[in-house]
Amino acid sequence: MSCLHALAEMLRQLYAARQNKAAEMLIDRCSRETLEQLLGESSAFLGGRVRYAVDDRLKHRKATQDDTALPTIRAIASVLNAWLHDGRRLAIREVMRELCDDELRELAALPELNDEVATMIGDFS
Repeated sequence: MSCLHALAEMLRQLYAARQNKAAEMLIDRCSRETLEQLLGESSAFLGGRVRYAVDDRLKHRKATQDDTALPTIRAIASVLNAWLHDGRRLAIREVMRELCDDELRELAALPELNDEVATMIGDFS
């Protein structure tokens, strides 16, 4: 699996939960390169709603936004922390399931990751 799959899963879940603002913030935190790679994935994998939202955000993206873009794993971590506070542990696990072992280790090493989320990573590595 990959970080792109985890990002797609996270966006699908955010839109399904009608957390459109959070999804847009996540998209805005990712680099243009990452989002273009995401759009290169198959439509069946991404889903129509996510594909449309990413494409639309890219069309309206300012060049300066790429200067403040986070690495994808850091952008994902911020949502995982928020989901933990919302009690969405199942959603966290669904996203983690999409990450490979190296990405899980990278995620666990992030200082801003909530300790409880970091503990959950042990179930997948």
